[in-house]
Amino acid sequence: MLIMKSIAPKQRADIGIRLQTKFMIGIILLECMIMTITIMVVERRMHNSILEEFLKRGVTIAKNLAAVNTSLVSTYNYVGMEQNVAKTVSENELVYASIQLFDGETAAYKGVPRFKASLLKSLPATQVSDAGSVSVRYLVLDNDPKQNICEISAPITVLKKHWATVRIGLSLESMNAGIDQTRRTLLILGGIVLIISCLISVLFSTRITRPIATLMKHVEGISKGDYDQEIRVESRDEIGYLARRFGNMQEKLKDHIRIIENSNAELTLTNQRLRYLFDASQAMTSLKNHDRLYDQILEVVLSATDTMAASLLIVEPDDSTRMVASVIKPSVNENDRVKYHRLLEKPPLLDAEPLMFISENASISGLGSPFVKSGISSFPELERISIPLRQSKEIAGFINLIRRQRSIMMLGEIQTLCVLASQTTTSIENIKLFAQLENAYISSIKSLAKSLEFKDKYTHGHGERVANLSREIGRRINLDVHSLQVLYNAALLHDIGKIGIMDNILNKSSRLNRSECQVIQQHPVIGEEILQPIVSLREERRIVRHHHEREDGRGYPDGLMGHQLSVSEKIIIAADAFDAMNSRRSYRDTLPALLIKTELVNNKGQQFDSDVVDVLLEIYEEQLAVRNPHELFEESRLIQLPIAKRT
Repeated sequence: MLIMKSIAPKQRADIGIRLQTKFMIGIILLECMIMTITIMVVERRMHNSILEEFLKRGVTIAKNLAAVNTSLVSTYNYVGMEQNVAKTVSENELVYASIQLFDGETAAYKGVPRFKASLLKSLPATQVSDAGSVSVRYLVLDNDPKQNICEISAPITVLKKHWATVRIGLSLESMNAGIDQTRRTLLILGGIVLIISCLISVLFSTRITRPIATLMKHVEGISKGDYDQEIRVESRDEIGYLARRFGNMQEKLKDHIRIIENSNAELTLTNQRLRYLFDASQAMTSLKNHDRLYDQILEVVLSATDTMAASLLIVEPDDSTRMVASVIKPSVNENDRVKYHRLLEKPPLLDAEPLMFISENASISGLGSPFVKSGISSFPELERISIPLRQSKEIAGFINLIRRQRSIMMLGEIQTLCVLASQTTTSIENIKLFAQLENAYISSIKSLAKSLEFKDKYTHGHGERVANLSREIGRRINLDVHSLQVLYNAALLHDIGKIGIMDNILNKSSRLNRSECQVIQQHPVIGEEILQPIVSLREERRIVRHHHEREDGRGYPDGLMGHQLSVSEKIIIAADAFDAMNSRRSYRDTLPALLIKTELVNNKGQQFDSDVVDVLLEIYEEQLAVRNPHELFEESRLIQLPIAKRT
């Protein structure tokens, strides 16, 4: 079921964490907390016990060593003391052991030699003489964290007088190793207990939540559209009560689902038609491709209505009709396509009043004048519906529909066709206005180009010649239609900036001086500024600015290199220079053909693009082929004439 499919995922998303999982997590967290606290308490007690045992052993060793050396100290038997100290270190794995007399002198020492000096510094003579009881302290020898020592000192007394001090050093590493081993043992035992308790909690939680899982399974099945299943939960607790109440709601839910599905189907169809209308309106706002626009309108008609084929006819000024687009459903076979196409081309009557009654069949009920329905005698199973596209009191065109006779037009289809007819009428009018605007725009371009000819008599026809030549070069280089039009417009206007140049410089018959050259080299920039306010000429503006650049970067006004120039800019650079050489100027006559070709070839890759020059020479050769060969012979004698450096 459509509705329940959309509800089921939402129900799953609302669950989040299952009750069984929450129950298990709660028990496990509690067990982990109890186990952690237990391990920490036991570990602390074990730590204290090990430390106490460690210190007790050390004190015993120190006291025993002091006792066996009492008589030796009183007789100053250093050899005996050395033997006792060495034996004690060996038997008890001490880091060191020493006997220091009351004056600070070391009577005996056994251990790491380098620790001896550190020990003397750590317990000066004054402290030795004052020590009267067993003491414990912790040292770090040689500033090495690994040499953590527990030092235990015991006094040696003779006749109740303090004669010497026994000092033994025990490594804390052995004690820490014992503590670590105890900690590991506790962690292993705790982990085993935790795993066992988790398994028990899983079994326990599964048993408790089993009725809930059963209820969820039935609810999930109902949410997917299986309304015939019976909810079976035998428990007499709250879960059983919920199961019985849910079963009572099941039948009511069936009825509501049916109502919702019907409403949803109708709403979906309405939304679909609205989407088609929106797509059509979006397409109608674009006037770049009129043919595609008409096709899109008809595609919307086929999608939004029960129509087999549709066509759009435009009424010409002489009242004839012209079919501008037709669309037939892909499901129609090839034989029927030919039949439908012939029917779609047939124009309706153009008289507005009789148009409402093309045949004896009445207009579609409820539609009134905008729709006309007619039977087709040669194809009785079909009918044609013509929708006049009215603009004020005139008819701009028709939308023709081919439908099957038995199909019934729904209210939604009627509303969609009414809106489409209105939008199509507006689009046709906009297209006409756009065509008029384009014509006015082209006329403006030509007027701007012509205005320059009144200022500079030597540029008469120059813009048109460069425009035609540029367009031909672009066509042979396979520029697209839009780029060709932009190139043609830019070529017509490329010298429009010369309007801002003074006449005495523009028409000077002699060579221009340096300052005059700088002035006239501003005309590409002036031309761009003149075209700046015209938004539709934004692409042309760049070409106008760069029509005096060069491939080697020595052009003006920006000194661009060849790779920075577009193909259109490269074309107009060559076409402009060619027409300048092939035309009469105030300071010289037209150059000979051979000299023009030589200049073009010699400046490949420097001033001109090589590919553009090749196409230009090809066009020029075709032009020369129709000229008198004697003229070319005369020109060859003038081949050494220099070319005046002019823009």
